Amino acid sequence: MHLHDLHVAVVGGATGGCAAALLLARAGARVTLVERVARPRAVGAGIAIAENGMAVLESLGLRPALDAARPAVGARVTDAHGRVLLAPPEPAPSVHVVRRATLQGVLLDAVAAESRIERRFGHEVLAAAPDGTLVLRDGTGTHALRVDLVVGADGVGSRVREGGDFGARLWGTGIRYVRGLVAPGLAEGVEAWTGAGIFGSFAVDDGTYFFASCGTDACEAALAARDLDALRRAWGRAYAPAGRILAGVAAFDDLLVHEVRRVDCRRWWDGRLALLGDAAHAMAPNLGQGANSALVDAAVLLDELRRAPSLAGALAAYDARRRPAVRRVADVAGLLGRLSEVTHPVARALRDRVLLPLARCASSARAAATVLQEPSPVLLAIGRGTA
Repeated sequence: MHLHDLHVAVVGGATGGCAAALLLARAGARVTLVERVARPRAVGAGIAIAENGMAVLESLGLRPALDAARPAVGARVTDAHGRVLLAPPEPAPSVHVVRRATLQGVLLDAVAAESRIERRFGHEVLAAAPDGTLVLRDGTGTHALRVDLVVGADGVGSRVREGGDFGARLWGTGIRYVRGLVAPGLAEGVEAWTGAGIFGSFAVDDGTYFFASCGTDACEAALAARDLDALRRAWGRAYAPAGRILAGVAAFDDLLVHEVRRVDCRRWWDGRLALLGDAAHAMAPNLGQGANSALVDAAVLLDELRRAPSLAGALAAYDARRRPAVRRVADVAGLLGRLSEVTHPVARALRDRVLLPLARCASSARAAATVLQEPSPVLLAIGRGTA
């Protein structure tokens, strides 16, 4: 297809949406980026950028702006006493951890500098139709926007997904996480599977990013009561570093609390609507591939639009290339999430013994390639226009 003839509306101004807008605009498309928040900012604490995601960002020329990202090469899963349960393959894949606000700021600055992107911030999508029509509402009223392609990068509660026949299934896992940022120098650099669930801590630019699951009765009660001291005690009993790190949280409102949700779709496109990121495949965070998969989605969508002679052919190829690959990753992430939440001592002991042979299998180069989904050189070539 000739992308210069294409008008694309990208709905959602977070990681995947901004990347898709930039890739499509730089390839020649006219892009309208629609975001309901008038002044977008990152919602979250930290984010792990894996090799696949970093390849997409590098292809956009954004890697130098992310120099603050701290490498977490060789990050392991341990038990509460530091014994290794899972380790990455050798050589260990590259992973960088950065404040989510840093990444979002870099992407938004690049969007603002791109002349082929029209930003419609403060515009809420009320409806989307397979013929490429969006109904938008802003401070002046309601109006329609008709485009050649609508890319729904608008998250778990996607309005674009509601407008088409995607065969979507959404469900909650029942697992809630808290995340936050505290002072630098406290990171353990591991994800610990403990008697209270998961606790991870990693260095980010000028700080420590941490995340903790809250599936035990004590943690759930602390969340329900918004009792930071109770949460500190519950985690401090299960994992000593957690107590030290949570001591650096000033108030309960400094914690971000969310439930892990899963989204699966029977197809990712319908007419002129296509899905990307959490709108298509929200998953458990246990492989760190949520945002990274969204970045890969954006690159592959561009690649297939370039290759195919028609929009329908491009979207069908995008679906066939991405949906099975992401489903495999989401299934493994979900399995790891369930295993990590085993809290009974006997069950944990059995799990940890079973995980030893699984760890050797999971550490293979083939398994790493499955998780990363697309080779980094391919992703670099797509964004640079040399694929």
